[in-house]
Amino acid sequence: MATSSRSSRIPFRSTIGDAWAARIIGLVGGLAAWYLVTIVFPRGLFPGPMETVTASVELLASGVVWTHMEATFFRTFLGFIGAFFVGAAIGIAMGINNFGEQFSTPIIIIALSIPGIAWAAITTIIFGFGIAAPVVATAVTVFPYISLRIWKGVEDIDPTLIRMSRSFDISRGRLLRRMILPSIAPALFTAVRFGLAISWKIETQAEIFASNSGVGYRAIEAFSRYQYDTAMAWAVVFVVIVFALEMLVLRPLERKVFAYRKEADFSVL
Repeated sequence: MATSSRSSRIPFRSTIGDAWAARIIGLVGGLAAWYLVTIVFPRGLFPGPMETVTASVELLASGVVWTHMEATFFRTFLGFIGAFFVGAAIGIAMGINNFGEQFSTPIIIIALSIPGIAWAAITTIIFGFGIAAPVVATAVTVFPYISLRIWKGVEDIDPTLIRMSRSFDISRGRLLRRMILPSIAPALFTAVRFGLAISWKIETQAEIFASNSGVGYRAIEAFSRYQYDTAMAWAVVFVVIVFALEMLVLRPLERKVFAYRKEADFSVL
């Protein structure tokens, strides 16, 4: 009886429709929840969707957005590039030999346990006010996440292939180029997307402490002046641009790179 009941259920996904319908419903639900939250607070204290949209349009029309957006993007990419190379090197070392795993595991655990906001404060003390503090804070916060992704990607490689390569005395450089990197390409791409998503957050947090430009700096400046709608507008504009970058650049690029793997469902990544 129970088996018959389970088999007669209609999958939830088919009752909603296609993926876009689900996304639109989620977006509308989020906006509705946002509006309901604003009702709890006194007028003007927590800007609602319409006030934020109006402030965002004014912000874009003023032209000041792009200067600070450029500063945030430049520092984010610098920090991410540093995190990627360090994280990839550690992740590959952890995956191909036990010494690398035993040596790096405590470093990864300690690095993961330190909040990004703490790194932002520490790097500000060390490097002072300027470009170095937010870039280094982003790099040291993000690299352990990249290491973990790549470590698991390397672990999934058939160990027989690695042993066979060593038995034929293939150099480490050739092993890396010809087998490891192609095998972990999906993990690398996931690490890029995941690392970038964290990098945006850390960079904007670090700008609060260590910069006089960028989205994080302008948002906290507006907040300190009680311009809550403007502070919210900076956040919304930034999120929209990052979302557009993800949907219009990263996802099409991923599908093109892995076009040969048509059976893969990248929408779940």
